[in-house]
Parts: sequence; C-alpha cells; structure tokens
Amino acid sequence: MRAVLALGGNALQQSGDDGSVEGELRRARASLVPLAGLLAGRDKLLLTHGNGPQVGHALLRAEAGQPETPERPLDHLVSDTQGGLGYLLELTVREIIADVDGKRDVMTMLAQVEVAPELGEPRKPVGPWYLPERRTELEKRGWVLAVSEKGVRRLVVSPEPQRVLELDIIRSLFENRVLCITAGGGGTPVVRDGDGWHGVEGVIDKDSVAGLLAQQLNATHLIIATDVEHVWVGPERQPLGEVTVADLRSHYEAGEFPDGSMGPKVHAALDFVGNGGQEAIITSTVKVTAALAGEAGTRVVA
Repeated sequence: MRAVLALGGNALQQSGDDGSVEGELRRARASLVPLAGLLAGRDKLLLTHGNGPQVGHALLRAEAGQPETPERPLDHLVSDTQGGLGYLLELTVREIIADVDGKRDVMTMLAQVEVAPELGEPRKPVGPWYLPERRTELEKRGWVLAVSEKGVRRLVVSPEPQRVLELDIIRSLFENRVLCITAGGGGTPVVRDGDGWHGVEGVIDKDSVAGLLAQQLNATHLIIATDVEHVWVGPERQPLGEVTVADLRSHYEAGEFPDGSMGPKVHAALDFVGNGGQEAIITSTVKVTAALAGEAGTRVVA
C-alpha cells in the first residue's frame, strides 16, 4: 500500500481541551496509538494534519504582543504552526513506533504550496470572534470581516493548490519508506511573480492538498481521518459504507455535504479516486485500521 493519511484537527485538539502543548501531546497519542500498526508497518506512508485552532491561538498571541512585537503575516503563522505541530506529531509518532519495536524513520518538513494567482474572494474565517465595537479598527487594517450576533471575524482567501514546491524531496522520502509529516494545515500558500516567491495571507484547504499529494505520489489510498466513522446522507443520516464515485458524486452535487465540514473531504476523495486512486477512506482515527480491512468507514471506489 502507498497511502496518504490526512489527520483532522480533532486528532490534536477537541472541544473542551485546554489547548496546551501537554494537552495536544496527550490527544495526539490517544489518536495515533490505534494506528501503530500502520505507522510502524512496511507500507509507504505520508502524514498531513490540520492546524485550525492553533492558527487561531497564534493570531491571538500575535495581537496580544503588539505594539512590543511587530505584526506577523498570516502565511508566517501558518508556517509557525506547521513546524510546531509537526514537531509534536513527530515526537508522538517516534514514540509509538518504538513502543511496537518498529524501525521506520520519521521526518517533519514544511511545505510551500503554489496556488492559483486568482486568489478569489475572502470567504474563509480564521481566528477568534472580536467585539462588534472593534469593527472599524479591524477594517482599517485592511481586513474583510464576517458580521454576526457573535461579533466580527476575519475572512481570508482560500485559493486552489496547484503544486507543492518540495514535492521531489517528499517523493524521495516516501519511496524510501520515511514517514514524512508535511503540509500541515494545507501548507503555506505562495505565488510567484517577477520578483520571486511571495506568501499569501490566506489558508488552503488541507484535504485538497492531501489529495493532491496522494495523486502526485501515485498513492493507492487516501485516508481522511476525522471525528466521525462515516459520511452521512439524507434526513435519516444514513451512513455510507463502500460507495462508488458516481453514487457519491450524485450526493455531493445534491448539496448533501456542507462546505465548512464534510464537503472538502468528499471532494478530495472524489478527485483522488476519479483520477486513478484505488480507494479513498473517510472515517475516524480509531476506525482507520478496520476501514482498510473493509469493515468500517466510508470507502470510495471507482
């Protein structure tokens, strides 16, 4: 098997967690111990992960530090959390592999992801809700804001990924069975113009980048680990087990999957299998092993 495993943000932090490093380490271990056989096994494996709550915390820290410290652009904060969470996951994965006497090497790598120059409109919410009376101040920074009864919240662009700049290095690690942890939070979005490469103040959908990497590495499996065992459809919330691309696409086009939750995961699964992948799995971390055996989860096949 040649697999890309995309961990959702719930693998590191869940509602009610304190958000501390110690808490994230405990959550990461609890999430990944059920995957010990896969992590330590002989299959070629790449690991990606979410970073939503951590970027929100980084934005709060950056704001709290002003004016003593300069403002940090969002692309730098995305890179900061890529590195920090990659470090945390690498510690955890190495420990789990050692616990089962495994021999796989593990490495964390930051990923810069080239995005389409047409960045689109700012529609992706990031960071905390602010009090309504701060609206004018925040708009003077050039922020686009969402407004609701909760207050105001920053919106940023979420451009389409085109390629991962470090792909050749990642492929070499993958082919040599090194477990590479990369593209956290979808990677850092960058564009190129006549002056070279520049970061983009936006975020990329992490599942889209996981699917893109799976295709470019000729993976057989794309595994999207989230907080539910199945994809659900219909008013009765019918769980989907094995489902064909055609059937799942019909549900997708009928609007069954919201953009802010299951939609991007289903889109990535459809794109991967539709472009030659053997199987895409959407399930919880504790059910990944059973799903690979065909006994759990939503399994998308051609």
